[in-house]
Amino acid sequence: MPVFKYKGYNSEGRRHSGTLEADSVSEALRLLKLKDIYPEKVIHENKTGFTFSITSDAGALKTLTAHLAVLVSSGVAIVDAVDTLSERRGGKLRSMLVSIKERLRAGASLSRAMEDYPKFFPDFYISMINAGETGGCLDSVLNELADFLESRDEMDSAVKSAAIYPAIMLTVGTLVLTFVFVFVVPKLVKIFEDSDKALPLATVILITMSNLLKNYLWALIVGIICLSYAVKRYIKSHALRVGEILTKIPVLNSLYVSRFLKTTGSLLKNGVPMLKTLRLSSKTVGNAFYEKQILEAERAVSEGLSLSLALSDFPPIVKEIISTGERTGALSEMLLKTSLTYEKEFKAGTKRALSALEPIIVLLMGFIVGFIVFAVLLPVFELNQLIK
Repeated sequence: MPVFKYKGYNSEGRRHSGTLEADSVSEALRLLKLKDIYPEKVIHENKTGFTFSITSDAGALKTLTAHLAVLVSSGVAIVDAVDTLSERRGGKLRSMLVSIKERLRAGASLSRAMEDYPKFFPDFYISMINAGETGGCLDSVLNELADFLESRDEMDSAVKSAAIYPAIMLTVGTLVLTFVFVFVVPKLVKIFEDSDKALPLATVILITMSNLLKNYLWALIVGIICLSYAVKRYIKSHALRVGEILTKIPVLNSLYVSRFLKTTGSLLKNGVPMLKTLRLSSKTVGNAFYEKQILEAERAVSEGLSLSLALSDFPPIVKEIISTGERTGALSEMLLKTSLTYEKEFKAGTKRALSALEPIIVLLMGFIVGFIVFAVLLPVFELNQLIK
């Protein structure tokens, strides 16, 4: 029988927590009421005894939201919509949807039911759902979220493409060159090593590099691993400094700003309060420097300062647009429109960077291969001259 972990209080206001066995969430709620316990949270536990959770998958969340938006917009009750979606899923995702359905049937709101799965539903997502339920416009909020997640997925795909393509080229090129230096070059230059004639500098360098890679390849691998670890530690311990440096790169700055504008605009448009909006949007920027600036802006706004003045380190054009939106009362609309402009800048910048990087990598590999050929053939040419 499934095990549920609960937290709540009794009629006297005393806190209670523990576990109980029940066939479903609704049955667990009924048993708790019999014990005079008013639950605040009831979470399903898996067989190992840990709280059941499902890790967020951007693709799964986007698809789920889009399907839920279609069903709710068509007039299907939210309970029936979740039930329909649960029948078409499997594994942990199905278990999560079944649990949410049971919570809905027991009287919980959709946002409250989603709070049991924070690893799958982000904070801003739950806040927008809650705002939609409060304002009676859950269908439009779900459509907004579906569009938002689709746009974010496109941006994330662009980021991955920009990172993966050169990484693959560099990795393949490095492996091929390593193979050439370790296995091919030693056989080609072996005839020159036994020669009494002085070898050209290029050939000496090639032989030295080949011997180093052949004899100390393990040391190079260990060094790369240690360097990667050191870089990660440095980035983690100096996140603010690294974040500030990254904002100086135009294409990355466009990405960070677009994320902030789109999240902030979407949250404000759906009725989420300004202070909560800033707190939630700070987590979606992906840059520690900007995150700190947004949280500082939250404190400044709570003290009465306008948002345009509070965001001191954001681009001037962004602050001017926010100022205009504050004066005209159309802040959320202007933020969303501006986010599209920065998205286009990011995609165009990424395309230009990839177009420039590809020939650079090809030229680098060509230079190395050309050096190997030159270093191998130069002694041959000199030998032919001596024979003549």
